[in-house]
Amino acid sequence: MPASIVTPLVHTRAMDDRFRLIAALAASQNGAISTSQISAQDVSTSLRSKWERGGFVERLGPRSFAIAGSTPSFERALTAGLFDLEPHGVIAGRAGARLHALDGFSTGGAEFMVPRAERRRTTSGLVCTSRRPLSNADIVVVRGLRCLTVERLIVESPLFEFSRAETENAIDSAIRRRLTTEQRLRDRVLREHHPGINGGRLLLDALVDTGGESGLERWFLRLVREAGLARPVLQKTYRAGGRVVARVDAFFAGDLVVEVSGHGTHATRRQRQIDAQRHTELTLRGLRVLTFTYEDIRDRPAWVIARLREALSIAA
Repeated sequence: MPASIVTPLVHTRAMDDRFRLIAALAASQNGAISTSQISAQDVSTSLRSKWERGGFVERLGPRSFAIAGSTPSFERALTAGLFDLEPHGVIAGRAGARLHALDGFSTGGAEFMVPRAERRRTTSGLVCTSRRPLSNADIVVVRGLRCLTVERLIVESPLFEFSRAETENAIDSAIRRRLTTEQRLRDRVLREHHPGINGGRLLLDALVDTGGESGLERWFLRLVREAGLARPVLQKTYRAGGRVVARVDAFFAGDLVVEVSGHGTHATRRQRQIDAQRHTELTLRGLRVLTFTYEDIRDRPAWVIARLREALSIAA
């Protein structure tokens, strides 16, 4: 939403229609305005300085200002940073993850990335540089702001020192929302990261148990991997004619389906009815269905693996 602008009362010699045009433009840009936009209104450096001394504009960065009365915000900081770094800067890191509304990224300041050739450019936020070429395919506009695509953001996450949990959250969110695929992301990480340097190992490790649609599914996949069992097919869809019968969490050899259920997702009578119908539909198609709860996976992983081994041995 445009930032609210409160235009101060100004002496007529310091204020004219140019200021009103600039204030209106800033209002559409989260309260921020660039020096080039100010100059485009035939405002000289001396007049701009006069406005600054009078408190009508406030400097935010090397090439950005805010109109007096605009509300400081995350969006204003991002807009100002892009003005400081234009035309090469792009929102990245945790700020990019927050802008994309990825899981676990609801706070944090402004973070940007520029090509290595522009590494001397500065703003008030964190700026990291990348040796990788930055193409239009890696940039998307989110809420009017230039941002890395989620896929490129994840690839560059080691620059911003993402923790293991942050990396996993970003990957899981991106796959669940169909912003990338497990295989495409894995291929790109293998192509662009050496496993032993620049965070490549952390990214590759985080990708090992991806492919599900929740942290609980990742947890289950880790149990399966650590038990030495074959990785299942994930999110397999079953249809009857043109109707989708079910999309299951994990499909193992021997027509074995495993579903994992988290907190509160199967609590209502309607949800339990849907679960029972899925189970019936799958059983009628010759599939065997095991269901493990959040508490099963958290509190008794050995029991989960024992039951899974038992089911697989029966199929054999």
